[in-house]
Amino acid sequence: MSLAVYEWRKLFRLPALWVFLGLSLLFNAFLICTLSEWDRTFFNETSADAACLGQRVDQAFCDGLEAMPETENRAALLQSVTGLEDIFETYDTGSLKDFYTDVVKTSPTAVSWMAWKYDLLAKRVDHLARTDAGMDLYAGPVTQGSHQFLFGTLMRAMLGEAAMAAMLGTLYLLGYEELHKTESLACASRTGRRLGRTKVLSSLVAAPTFLALVAGPSLGLYFARFDYGGIWGASVSSQFNYLSDMLLVRPFLTWGDFTVAGYLAAALALGAALTAVFSLLAALCGALVRSPYLAALVLGIFCFGGLGFTSVLGNLKLWVGYEISCFQPTIVWLCCGGWFTELGLNAVLPWQETITVVLDLLLLGAGTALALRRFMRKSNGNKSR
Repeated sequence: MSLAVYEWRKLFRLPALWVFLGLSLLFNAFLICTLSEWDRTFFNETSADAACLGQRVDQAFCDGLEAMPETENRAALLQSVTGLEDIFETYDTGSLKDFYTDVVKTSPTAVSWMAWKYDLLAKRVDHLARTDAGMDLYAGPVTQGSHQFLFGTLMRAMLGEAAMAAMLGTLYLLGYEELHKTESLACASRTGRRLGRTKVLSSLVAAPTFLALVAGPSLGLYFARFDYGGIWGASVSSQFNYLSDMLLVRPFLTWGDFTVAGYLAAALALGAALTAVFSLLAALCGALVRSPYLAALVLGIFCFGGLGFTSVLGNLKLWVGYEISCFQPTIVWLCCGGWFTELGLNAVLPWQETITVVLDLLLLGAGTALALRRFMRKSNGNKSR
């Protein structure tokens, strides 16, 4: 434990780290301030209206037990109070199925994957219709814009900043002795090259901390300007919320039932796990490539090259390879605005972003363990000679 504390001290006493986090917070503040005062005022008024509307529906539901016996369920009350119709009662996922199977029609395997996914999604639509999720006001006409700013633009920025800090911090710890020309002394100590294991574990613990340091102040500023008090309990699958992909607009169809508060908590939890994935990716590169600068280059090629490789596969219409390549952390990061939904061409499984993060944690963790074991065996071999 004392070794881990020492490693954390080396990392968190690094001035460049705090400069980077400070610049990240300034950038996030800039993003938040780009939202107009009209947007803020209208959102806050709508949030207050949503709270009042919820109280009216609740009161009408209670009164309806005696005063309105003809009212059979809460959906009828919602329709009478709001004047809205539940879009999920008539929504058909067949259009989504036909669209995406037509896109990947050159690959029969990819077609079957897409058809299977959207057949499962049809069951979710039936569930959303039964639970009246689409009848929630959320933020009314500004729902989609505010949702995509918070969970798309701002969340993507925070996750990217935390991931960069985690990757650079991991490479810094693994290459600390190399940078300071003390690697031979460290390897000759009683702990020896086993210190690498402590460095990786210390980096894994630090990764979610970076997200907390970035997300805490950023979200604090955002929620100080935008009042979510009246909509925390609203469903993110409100009919006012939608996604647009390849010019195709569809409702915000999640694989599970999420309120705004629940969706934020789930996104932050998955984001913390994703930063750990990027930390492990950096650890694997750092364990295989001893030079921290060369390891950083390899890491950059892997991250940006992976995105380019996915794009090339899509342009060549190699859809099976495209779908498999979407199981990489950079794709999960880019899709954060649509987490826990069907994600269009970027997913073939329900909850794919969550499955991808779990698989990446396991695979990268195993790969890093093998790379460190190889490094330790090399040390033992040198000692035997």
